[in-house]
Amino acid sequence: MQTKRPLGNIRTAAARLSAALLLSAAAAFADVTATVDNPAVYRGDPVTLTLSATGGDITFPPLAEIAGYPVEDSSTSRNIMIANGQTTRSIQQRLVFTPTANVTIPAIDVTVDGKTEHTLPIRVTVLDPKSAPEGAPVQMALQLSKKEAYVGEPVELDLVFKYKPGTRIDDIRISEPKLEHFWSKRINTDPERSADQEGYITQTYRYLLFAQQPGDLKIPAIFAQIGTKVSAPGRSPFNDPFFGGSVFGTQLQYKKVYSDPAPLHVLPLPDGLDVYGTFTMSADVDKTTVEANRPVNLHIHIEGSGNVEDIRKFEPRFEHAVVYANDPVVKGGIKDGTYYGTFDQTVAIIPDRDLTIPPQAFRFFDSRTKQVKTLRTPSFAIKVTGASAAPVGSTPVIESAQPVAAASAAPSGNGNGGIALYPALGIFAAGFAL
Repeated sequence: MQTKRPLGNIRTAAARLSAALLLSAAAAFADVTATVDNPAVYRGDPVTLTLSATGGDITFPPLAEIAGYPVEDSSTSRNIMIANGQTTRSIQQRLVFTPTANVTIPAIDVTVDGKTEHTLPIRVTVLDPKSAPEGAPVQMALQLSKKEAYVGEPVELDLVFKYKPGTRIDDIRISEPKLEHFWSKRINTDPERSADQEGYITQTYRYLLFAQQPGDLKIPAIFAQIGTKVSAPGRSPFNDPFFGGSVFGTQLQYKKVYSDPAPLHVLPLPDGLDVYGTFTMSADVDKTTVEANRPVNLHIHIEGSGNVEDIRKFEPRFEHAVVYANDPVVKGGIKDGTYYGTFDQTVAIIPDRDLTIPPQAFRFFDSRTKQVKTLRTPSFAIKVTGASAAPVGSTPVIESAQPVAAASAAPSGNGNGGIALYPALGIFAAGFAL
């Protein structure tokens, strides 16, 4: 006689079997995902890509860049779960990068339990930031002292943060301007505070800019992060009003306020020059009579207002003399509202016979006359005692304190071609003493 199994038992067994199959499927198919914190960001804002995977053995690929942009920061978090005697690991890897244009993050391969899983591509849109509307309680602005300038001509840039009285602001963080093709110098250490005609309270941060190449350049938009205190999540005894709103119960919440970008048309200097300003030049030698094969130190001094950092190193050439051209010492700073600097260089000349140090020339674009100007040092006649006749067919030796790229003879002087603007860090030597 066949015994019928109760229908309830059949349903219970089927449910158990389905649950077992689901658990097996969950173990067999790893969960691998990729997400971003924001699919649309303003230009200059970072994006955080989070890779998540669940399984027994997980390996993320080493990523130094994402869609061509370098990874600026990374972190990893791990979580281990044990259920029914099985161990499951969950790992999240966060990667931070800053795209400058619309980008698609490609699929990323993640190895889970020996199998290669793939994330889905993610599209990130990069937006140009928009400034606050007219009349907004908090605003940020960029102001240039002129709309057109020459390469190397100083242009004042003001970063103006302004707000209406009574606006709640607990913290302000002003972004530094990101300047490409410019050299910049901060004018004021502390922001200048004032009130404008519209009733705003203003804080002004002043910079001097020197364009390094001609063309239609643009100062990118900057932003201010405005922090206001809000209640921190969770309960705390310090949230009690008795404690006067202690910081233990609050946290700062930030909002960005952007400026508009500022365009600047930069004109090229003639004859390939890149030094602009008003300068004076002088020179001297420490002796006019010297023993053979002993040094004479030529000192060159230039000072004035302009991009003095772009003055090229002098490397004079002489027959029958060894030359050590030391690195110049360049100093600069703000003087009477303009950038003023000095250039000092010592050139050690070791002759084996009488010689004349010819004038050394410095060419620049004069900011007053708007014309090319050439300054020259005087010449110096050097008498050499105990000189011996040079062997027939001898070749002069030319040296410098640092290797010289061109070995062929060059005319005395200092042309100004395109070189990068940088602060001089020191001098190789102060000169050679007799």
